Amino acid sequence: MLIDLFNETWKELEDGTKKHSHPFRTCTLATSEISGGIRQRTINFRGLTKRKTLLFYTDLRSSKIEQIKKNPKGSVLFYNHSVQLQIFLSGIFKIHLEDSLWNDHVVNIEGKSINDYNTQYAPGKPIKNPIAVTRTKDLNFAVLELIPDTIEYLKLRDEPGRIRAVFKLKDEEWEKTFLIP
Repeated sequence: MLIDLFNETWKELEDGTKKHSHPFRTCTLATSEISGGIRQRTINFRGLTKRKTLLFYTDLRSSKIEQIKKNPKGSVLFYNHSVQLQIFLSGIFKIHLEDSLWNDHVVNIEGKSINDYNTQYAPGKPIKNPIAVTRTKDLNFAVLELIPDTIEYLKLRDEPGRIRAVFKLKDEEWEKTFLIP
């Protein structure tokens, strides 16, 4: 049964990248702030690699980039309300800029998506008028890759059917264990 839960986890994540209406299209990403706190934000899930790493796009000037440079450990949390499934992944983030993975994804940035990465000032900078954002020709685009080492699966349905499991990567193999929900 543990292998079924593990496979379901990856199937749900894959569906999140392929089906536009899937709840796993977005997730909560958490990083460590420079001040020592935790910073969470909702982010679009962009891809799942063959090596089972997760991909996200961001402005390379965003605060999460500096946070990840200082401490690459982080996590993402997915939730599918319709089936009451929560998937938590933690691991190491890697920032991709102008490498082969970046090249594979920068071609997806077109049309109005360009506006997510071409503001004159970095995300989070105070402005007076949210409609009058200055754009440049520069594309401040980065790909974040989460290399997971821990996954928690939690099905929140009514008792006695609640199921919780943890999958931990050890020596390139996933150890699978049930947990008390």
